[in-house]
Amino acid sequence: MNHNNETQIIGITEKNKSMKKFTILVAGQFISSIGSGLTDFGLAIYVLRLTGSVTATSILSICAFLPSIVLAPIGGVLADHYDRRLMMILGELFSGLGLVICLISVMSANPSIFVICSGVAISSLFSALMEPAFKATITDLLCEEDYARAGGMVQIAFNSKLLISPAVAGLLLRVTPVSTLIIIDIFTFFTTVFVIAFVRKGMAVQQKSTKSLNFAIEMKEGVKAIRGKRGVVAMIVIMSIAVFCLGFVQILSKPLILAFAGETELGLLATVSAFGMMAGSIAISMMKNIKSHVRLLSSGLFGCGIFFALMGVRENLILIAAFGFMMFVFLPFVQIGAEVLIRKNLANEVQGRAFGLISFITQMGYIFAYILSGLLADYVFEPFMKGTSPLVVNIGNVIGTGNGRGIALLILIAGLLLAVVGIVVSRLKSVKTLEEI
Repeated sequence: MNHNNETQIIGITEKNKSMKKFTILVAGQFISSIGSGLTDFGLAIYVLRLTGSVTATSILSICAFLPSIVLAPIGGVLADHYDRRLMMILGELFSGLGLVICLISVMSANPSIFVICSGVAISSLFSALMEPAFKATITDLLCEEDYARAGGMVQIAFNSKLLISPAVAGLLLRVTPVSTLIIIDIFTFFTTVFVIAFVRKGMAVQQKSTKSLNFAIEMKEGVKAIRGKRGVVAMIVIMSIAVFCLGFVQILSKPLILAFAGETELGLLATVSAFGMMAGSIAISMMKNIKSHVRLLSSGLFGCGIFFALMGVRENLILIAAFGFMMFVFLPFVQIGAEVLIRKNLANEVQGRAFGLISFITQMGYIFAYILSGLLADYVFEPFMKGTSPLVVNIGNVIGTGNGRGIALLILIAGLLLAVVGIVVSRLKSVKTLEEI
């Protein structure tokens, strides 16, 4: 009996140590994410003001996402073969090189959109090494009952770019150029690298001989792990559609607000709205027993979609901030619900490559959304809502007409589609089977 008690105490002690190390790791990502958010916000506004085109902003976002999405499966394979700590450190350091290229361009007399997009793409390319490794370390450090709690902590860290960065960036841009924001971001990389190195003893190092590393075989194993679960495949389809819808609000929210407000107001509104993300993440991290992650996912998708749609109804900063806040409250429910359902159904030894593949597939929804949102906004919806047809008049009676209201209509449609996906998820048997594991 005493031996059992002693074993229990040791187990609890080790569990607490692992959670402490994980918390420190998340703190490092929190700082890095704030720096990245400053650059993201600053460059988006910079390009939008420089070109006056939503399409140009979409291209910048594509350059920021596409390399990391395409290379995510490779990063996943590497994360399953090599020291995940080292992968994260290299990803952070080399990602900073791309920011240096952006910095040189914006500080030059003739800034080049092509050079800025190239720098953003290079930074994105190396960040592909970091994300699958970071996700896999959750399984390395923590036990299954802590996954949801850890997911909430991770969401707070990664989404600090939405919580803190916009307001800070909006205020800084009133007194300093975008180059200052990029410099701050570069310095945050070194902080993150130090933190990762500090917690290195708490991370499992899984190494295989480099001679046996065959990307084709490893990728097939990742595909096999995913295809072996019908519910996981269904989750990938669901999350791809959800990501596609959310991609519209990422691109269109800035020109929507800037059509009737300034950069400072945009930054403050984005921060206020994103605090909903923190509220939702904190709520989930405090939940000790979540009875149904399927219900968590479904309600998250539905609530997120409804408030997403309502953001396009009125040109009113207070209403948009309130609806945006509520949208972000539900977003962690979507992210954590989906991740836990998938994580519980995949073996640890294939999680790096599996998450890399899943990230590649689902986040392609962002790319399609970025391409379509700019084109639809500039060439279809904006011209349409500036017209005088009876249909425009009827729609205008609800959401208004003129500059920015075509974007508002596009946001309304995408939000309603996301809400429909939430209803469908709650009825899918294949997804419900994931809960039984």
